Amino acid sequence: MLKSIRYFGFFSGTIIFFAVSVLLAADRVTVREGKGKNVSGTILAVNAEKVTVDVRGEKQEIPANIIALTEYDGEPSGLKAARTAFDGSRMPETLEALAKVDPKTLTKPEMKQDFDYFTTAAKAKSVLTGSGDLADAEKSLLDFIKNNKNSYHYFEICELYGDVMVQAGKFDDAKKSYAALAKAPWAEYRLKAVVSLGMAEITEQKTDSARKHFETVIKSEDNSEQAERLKKTAQIGLALCLASEKKYEEAVKMLEEIAKNSSNEDSVFQSLVYNSLGSVYEQAGKPREAILAYMHTDILFSSARSEHIKALQELSKLWKQVKRNERAEETDKRLKSIYNLGK
Repeated sequence: MLKSIRYFGFFSGTIIFFAVSVLLAADRVTVREGKGKNVSGTILAVNAEKVTVDVRGEKQEIPANIIALTEYDGEPSGLKAARTAFDGSRMPETLEALAKVDPKTLTKPEMKQDFDYFTTAAKAKSVLTGSGDLADAEKSLLDFIKNNKNSYHYFEICELYGDVMVQAGKFDDAKKSYAALAKAPWAEYRLKAVVSLGMAEITEQKTDSARKHFETVIKSEDNSEQAERLKKTAQIGLALCLASEKKYEEAVKMLEEIAKNSSNEDSVFQSLVYNSLGSVYEQAGKPREAILAYMHTDILFSSARSEHIKALQELSKLWKQVKRNERAEETDKRLKSIYNLGK
């Protein structure tokens, strides 16, 4: 009898182990917070607008605009490591992890697309944070756009290419890329393209045109949560237009009002507001006030990684400007330890 129980226990354990293994051996699509349920199964098809997954014999289509990430059955550990580093805004580590991936282990086209995406996006984001090779990033972005039009990352890369071209001063190329972003099937992407175009024109010192783009977004009849957020971003753009016209007090008042009327739980948005406020104070020749604005991002909204990096970089420069070199050194050390950036 005892022997039978042991055999049954072993047999049951084997069944459970096999069942768990089957569940784990699957592709996985993780959606953005609050956008629905994550999906596990077999990815059947991918294009710029959606990912199709076979979930126990049933096809499910996940729109690309709500996907946070995809993981693949049998993917190499280097791809997992790159994904983790990328999510932590550690671009040097992302590229280091990708360099260790053997191309032969990318056994699915989707894996190769993700490999190319992380490589391209990491190079682009490195340039946007003041490091990396601009020419190399530009080439990688163009190659991705040319060769991966069926990737669910396609529109994101179009946006990144536009941002990098703005930084490079190639405004015509940036505008073409934002025009490609505007062709996405989702209203919020079209509004995002208009906001990005407006921000580019501020950099290009075309304030009147930028203001018109921001006003177009603000007047949009789209009342979705994402659209409302983009309308607030357009208001930030209007404040920056005021600053470019040296109307600093009006710009500061407007940004402070936006911060006051926005939720502190939205770290990404609030960090953008306070970084913009810091920028306005810098333009106004008020480094101490700028420091206080950037410190809001550093202390209260550091979970917004991209904006946090910008805040730390500006703080490093401003501490030196006000002769607080020890604070500048401390900030540089944090950039290195947290994001592997700088010295």
